Amino acid sequence: MPYRGKTTLLIVAHGTSVEDGDPAGVLAHRLAPKWFGDVVPAYMRSDPALVDVLADLTAQGKTDRLLVMPLFFSAGYLVTEELPEILSRAGLHHAMVLPPVTGLGGFVPMVARHLEQALLGQGWFAHDTTLFLIAHGLKTLKEPTDEQIWLAQRIANVVPELAVRITNIEGAPSLNDWRDRADRPNRLFLPVLAGGGIHAREDVPAMLSLMPGDNGVLLDPVGVWQALPPLILEQAEQKTRRAVVLANYMMPPDGRGPKAFSP
Repeated sequence: MPYRGKTTLLIVAHGTSVEDGDPAGVLAHRLAPKWFGDVVPAYMRSDPALVDVLADLTAQGKTDRLLVMPLFFSAGYLVTEELPEILSRAGLHHAMVLPPVTGLGGFVPMVARHLEQALLGQGWFAHDTTLFLIAHGLKTLKEPTDEQIWLAQRIANVVPELAVRITNIEGAPSLNDWRDRADRPNRLFLPVLAGGGIHAREDVPAMLSLMPGDNGVLLDPVGVWQALPPLILEQAEQKTRRAVVLANYMMPPDGRGPKAFSP
């Protein structure tokens, strides 16, 4: 079947050492029925490797319209430097790239709804609850990053009675020290992670070491939420529509310059 007019949606994640961990593949499978074009997973630190996937898609003629969704939860080096460099080396300067998950429009309202449902399910009030945002972090971190603080503030703004704390799996402030910062009787723990890897499956539960009297609930990682694919789909469709409109405006039939509106 001809591929003309379709847009390839490429889901790019970090990668995992867990044998059956495939967050990009799972997300791609959930998005595929709703997308006009192929939805393809790729990883930057495991297989299928991003470089190989791009080469395959190019060989198949499926990169003329390419939209990349970084399944990342911070705008770190991999997203801001390495990903654009890989696309550039592949000759895909024209590729459209969405923000990482935490930068998508509607992300914070989605989180707020999830937290409200979690509180309701436990019968807890926000003013009695501390939310611990669990980020991947970096071993070199000695304090929260500006991006982490910004996300915590945005969540606190939409659920104002909730106490929001930043923790990292690697670096400071460490998730290991959560008890020292739990100043309310109830605790929600939210892994801001793709899920499917060793951090979400093993490290986070081990670092929490929740006991029956801790009044703590470990929520599913954001990357596996049922509400995430519709959010990504909405943002992807908007990005594609804007690109098409802009291309139609900027590329007149004679190719000499931008179109001007006629009076």
